[in-house]
Amino acid sequence: MQLGTAKLTITPPMPVRLCGYATRITLFEQVKEDIFVRVQLHRCGQEQLLFVYGDLLWWGSDFVAQTREKISAACKIAQEQIFFVASHNHSGPPTCDLFTPSLETYSPAYAQFLQERVLAAVALAQKDMEPVQAYRHDGSAAFNVFRRVLENGAIQMKPNYQVPADHTLTILALRRADGSLKGAMIHYPCHANISNENAVQPDYPGAALRMLDDAFPGSMSIFLQGCTADLRPNSVLGQRFVSAGYDKVLVFAEDFANACRDLLSLKAEMIIPRFNVQKQLLELPLEGALPARELEERAKTAQGVQLEWAQTVLKKNNRPSEQLELSRIEYGDRLRFYTFSAEVSQYYAAYAREVDPYAVCVAYTNGMIGYLSTAQQIEQGGYEPVESALYFALAGTYSPKIEAIIHAAVASAAQSE
Repeated sequence: MQLGTAKLTITPPMPVRLCGYATRITLFEQVKEDIFVRVQLHRCGQEQLLFVYGDLLWWGSDFVAQTREKISAACKIAQEQIFFVASHNHSGPPTCDLFTPSLETYSPAYAQFLQERVLAAVALAQKDMEPVQAYRHDGSAAFNVFRRVLENGAIQMKPNYQVPADHTLTILALRRADGSLKGAMIHYPCHANISNENAVQPDYPGAALRMLDDAFPGSMSIFLQGCTADLRPNSVLGQRFVSAGYDKVLVFAEDFANACRDLLSLKAEMIIPRFNVQKQLLELPLEGALPARELEERAKTAQGVQLEWAQTVLKKNNRPSEQLELSRIEYGDRLRFYTFSAEVSQYYAAYAREVDPYAVCVAYTNGMIGYLSTAQQIEQGGYEPVESALYFALAGTYSPKIEAIIHAAVASAAQSE
């Protein structure tokens, strides 16, 4: 097989508001470290897989649809073989025009700039193809913690060490014939929200990738964010999460990069590549949607985020469901990627590994439709299943039925050839 790589800066050349925190409302004040789009083009015979990684909160579904089409036309890559993945960096610019402005203030100028950089990076990767062999490294790292605690009958966002967090660390190393690293795909489930400063920087995933690029000259790696909807970095003081500055991001990133280097130093069995992609579009039902007349009234009389929510839901036609893109990427004999266009609870990744021991679940891929919690979490309430729906401009909250729908789709994909 062959691998081509490229990376280009996507630091905003114009003033924009960063996304990830509704309380951070002004334009960014400084750049503490550049952010990048990183592209890996994998080729096995006539089959291709294109991964477009960004140091971003997510890739908006609208941005993905437009840019996939342009990449496909310009580079002769089928749209189903193109995967936009994001680190879930809370210190990056916007990519989406589908949510409330309080969550993400869309910038058409930045979106145009970003699309141009993506297309340029893909073209560079096509010119950088080299023969490689793939090796899967399996390990663990305790950098995250479960973030839901039941107190006085309500769910609070606090560290919960009584519930095991998914510590699975998986790395696909892509090595040249001489053994040198051409690139790696690093998968781990942990929010990239260590810092809430009003400054552009890539948080721990992007900083760790830079460190790994430096540690392995001639390499260019990407980060695959896992199912981390209910997991956060273990950045805790007392019994609560504490945001830190960029200096602490670098400390966390160095520890994470060292864990990746240690895992890469261990012997791993070679993956026999065999590419195949199967995509499903799942309609996930919402509950509690307002009648059209009441929604229209709120769009006129409400204030603040409630007004933004009503206006955006109307713009989206008050739809009773959201569409999840779920893809199964068969990469080889001991590796399958399952991708989700959403923020996903760690329990869905655990289920995928039950039905497919070689499953690696990647969230924030090819769009964003909000948090996908389990049926129990939806019934318990809290930020992820309930409060976030306002910011994601969902017409209602996800029904507990989505767990069965997603499980059935993952099980069906796992059984396919």
